[in-house]
Amino acid sequence: MLEIEGLEMHFRTYDGVIRALDGVDLTVKDGEIFGLVGETGCGKSVTCYSVLKLLPGTAEVVRGSIRLNGEDITNASEKRMREIRGGEIGIIFQDPLSALNPVMTINEQIGEILTLHQDKELRELAAGRNIPTYRSKKWSLSPGLEFTIMAVCFAFLALFTMLGQFTFGLPFLIMIGLFFLRDYLQRNLPDSALDLMVLDALSRVKMPNPRQVARSYPHELSGGMQQRVMIAMALAGRARMLIADEPTTALDVTIQAQILQLIKDIQKETGMSVLLITHDLGVVAETCERVAVMYAGRIVEQGLADEIFTNPRHEYTKSLLASIPKGGEERLKAPRTEEYGAI
Repeated sequence: MLEIEGLEMHFRTYDGVIRALDGVDLTVKDGEIFGLVGETGCGKSVTCYSVLKLLPGTAEVVRGSIRLNGEDITNASEKRMREIRGGEIGIIFQDPLSALNPVMTINEQIGEILTLHQDKELRELAAGRNIPTYRSKKWSLSPGLEFTIMAVCFAFLALFTMLGQFTFGLPFLIMIGLFFLRDYLQRNLPDSALDLMVLDALSRVKMPNPRQVARSYPHELSGGMQQRVMIAMALAGRARMLIADEPTTALDVTIQAQILQLIKDIQKETGMSVLLITHDLGVVAETCERVAVMYAGRIVEQGLADEIFTNPRHEYTKSLLASIPKGGEERLKAPRTEEYGAI
C-alpha cells in the first residue's frame, strides 16, 4: 500500500540544516494497522506529513522515495496531491479543533471532500431520488445560535409577562412563532444528496444526533465528537488508507478507548490500511499488528507487535518499554536517557 524507502528530509533554518529524517524505511501493507512509535520529536509526524506534502517551505526531501500503490509520489504535482489527500489517504490530526475550519459548519467541511472526491456518486444519488444535488431548499441557523435566540426570547417573554407588560413581550413571542412556522413549512422539503451523504458519513462513525452535528460549528462539539468528525471526513472521500497522527492525545481515557475501537471497527469493515502514529505503547499493544520504533529520525526496529514487546532487540526499544509505569517501588525509577550511539 505505502512504501517509504531511504527517505531523508532536512529543514533549513537560520541556525543551519536540521536532519529531521535520516533514511526512513517503512512499508504499510494492504488492510493492516501499522504502528509508528517513538518519543516526541523523533520524526513520526514529519514522516506522515512528508507522504502528503504538508510540510513548510523550509523542508526539503534530499533523497529517498515514497510509493503509493506502486505509484511514485515523491515528486507528484500539487494537482495529483489534492487527489491523494482525502481521496486515497485520509488523515486524523492530533488536535481536531485546530484542524477543522472554525467558520464553516461540519456539513460544509465534510461536503467539500464529497464534492471533490465523490461528485459522480452525488449526482447519481440525486438523480435516483429526484432531489437537489448540492443544496437543499431548507433554511436554518446553527443549532447553537438558534438555541441562544430561543432562550433569549423565552427569557424576555417570561420577564415582561411577570411585570404585567405582555405587550412588550409580543416581538419575542412572534420570533418564537416564526421559528416553529419555518420548521412546519419546511417539514416536507427533501435534503440534498450532499446532505444525505454527510449524514451517512457521520452515522458511520456512530455520531449521536448526526443531523444536529452537521449543522454545528467545530467549537460547539466536544473533543471526542471533533475527532469523530475527522474520521468521518476520511471516510467520506473513500480513502483506502488512514494516517492517524496521535488521534487520542487530547482526549480523556474513556473517549480514547472509544476512538481507538472506532478506528479498529472501521478498518475491519472497510479493509483500509491504517498508519497509527503514537508514543503510547499501550495503544500500540491493543491496536497494531506490526510496529516500527523510531529514534532520532530513523527506524531502529520493526516487526510484529508481539515480538517487539516480548523480545526487543534495540537498546532504545528496551528503554522505551522500560519507561512504562509499573506498580510498587519500580514506578519511581526512570530509565536511563543517554544517547544510544550509532543507529
